[in-house]
Amino acid sequence: MIMEKSFYQYMMAYRNRNTPRGDLARDMMYELRMRPEEAVDQIDSEERFMHYLNAHRACQECIDVAHRCWRSYRKTQGIV
Repeated sequence: MIMEKSFYQYMMAYRNRNTPRGDLARDMMYELRMRPEEAVDQIDSEERFMHYLNAHRACQECIDVAHRCWRSYRKTQGIV
């Protein structure tokens, strides 16, 4: 039985890369440390994650990267 990775776990694989995806992963790590009550690591849908980014005034580039990351995440998890 294969356990599904959370989006946060998926993103942590990119945290050491010097790419927009890596930037987002590091931002997520920072948010979890600085705002643990908001539990960015527990967000389980693209819609909720986009709401989170908009509530924190993320720039459009960050939002675009996040959409691409969610598409990749769904593909790796076999989610349509």
